[in-house]
Amino acid sequence: MDVLKRAWLYITRKKKKSLIMLFILFAIATAILSGIAVKKATNIAKENATSGLSNFFSINSQRISRKTIEEILKIKDIKNYNASIDGGGNIDGLKKVKPTKEAPYDYEGLEKTFIATGNDNTESDLKFVNKSIKLVEGRHIKPGDKGKVLVHKSLAKLNNLKIGDKLTINKMHGRDSHAVPGKGQDQMTLEIVGIFDNVIEEAEREGTYLDLIENYLLTDNNSIQEFYGYTDNDDVFYTTSFYADKNTNIDSVISKVKQLPINLNGARIDKSGDIFLALSKSFETMDKIVNMMLIGSTVIGVVILSLILTFWIQGRIHETGILLSIGVSKFKIIAQYISELLIISVLAFSLSYFSGQLIAQNVGDSLMQKAANETVQSIKQEAGFALGNDPDTKMLTYTSKDIEVKITPKEMIYVWAVGSAVITASVAISSLSIIRLKPKEILSKMS
Repeated sequence: MDVLKRAWLYITRKKKKSLIMLFILFAIATAILSGIAVKKATNIAKENATSGLSNFFSINSQRISRKTIEEILKIKDIKNYNASIDGGGNIDGLKKVKPTKEAPYDYEGLEKTFIATGNDNTESDLKFVNKSIKLVEGRHIKPGDKGKVLVHKSLAKLNNLKIGDKLTINKMHGRDSHAVPGKGQDQMTLEIVGIFDNVIEEAEREGTYLDLIENYLLTDNNSIQEFYGYTDNDDVFYTTSFYADKNTNIDSVISKVKQLPINLNGARIDKSGDIFLALSKSFETMDKIVNMMLIGSTVIGVVILSLILTFWIQGRIHETGILLSIGVSKFKIIAQYISELLIISVLAFSLSYFSGQLIAQNVGDSLMQKAANETVQSIKQEAGFALGNDPDTKMLTYTSKDIEVKITPKEMIYVWAVGSAVITASVAISSLSIIRLKPKEILSKMS
């Protein structure tokens, strides 16, 4: 009678024990499968969230001039860029989107004020690059544009604005530090060429009226420069992002920038990991949590299975003695124990596919939220002060909460591999008492 046949007979005769083992293996397989599926989904989510982010740097804090930007663009590794100018002014008759959780602020004299950020190319604006906002209608602002603007979908809806409508921004005389005294224009008229929206709808619009992305206007730099009276020699660009090819070493590009005969006025150069700090750290945290979950599931599975099998194998000492007396080797006896579990695992692991589908997404969402919250809280504590709610500051604490968990045949193969290893290790551990005993000692225990 071979090993598999004895294993099958034992399973069919000991139905109660077999059902208990089926449930245990099913629970272990579900936990391992969920961990494997969530780990894969995390890697995909990280790739999607950080695609396009890995190879760029930004010059921040201090303002630089158009001529400085043109010098940097001469570096052949740089393929694209976007420069931004701070701006804004008063717009008569345009209603603002209200915060749902408003921060205290003195709006005296700013009731009609809107922030209008200049761009050379909004498609390369960091808020679009990191997918916190997206274009839903019309087109992006592109180099050479003048008198163009993008507005938020909520602002457009509130004011019945559409593509082609025009907004007139009035200069805030005496209140705008960006304006060059005696230069520029009193008004600038902007045509709406695109409408953008948040990628992920926020539960609360927290901050002031001026903080909300919903009340931001994304315009072209040519209009802002003309409005304020700037020249190409003026240091006016407060954030400039430069993008290189995917395979380019961004550190090498930054070194070349620092070697240029230009004055960066002590500006800070940040890579994507510095700008989207929470995004990069949250995936690191998520990966650690999932790895702990996988290791924990495997170790706990081995421990539980070993403990149960130890008691069961001790209870089978009579059967073991008989098998030894008829010449069956210890190896074949242990092989039978493993075969019994592997036969039961066929059904247990197969059923885990359905249970894994049900719980893996919930587990993934919960872990992703936990990782995001822990990361943001850590960054806020390290900052030592309250972070603002404006769109640019929010990029520091921006995290991805989008994770889609799918179980494919590939994950099932991993479960079979890990599950079989767990079964083999558990049987080996629980069979130590038999392996150490000599046949005569086992036979003596039968009495």
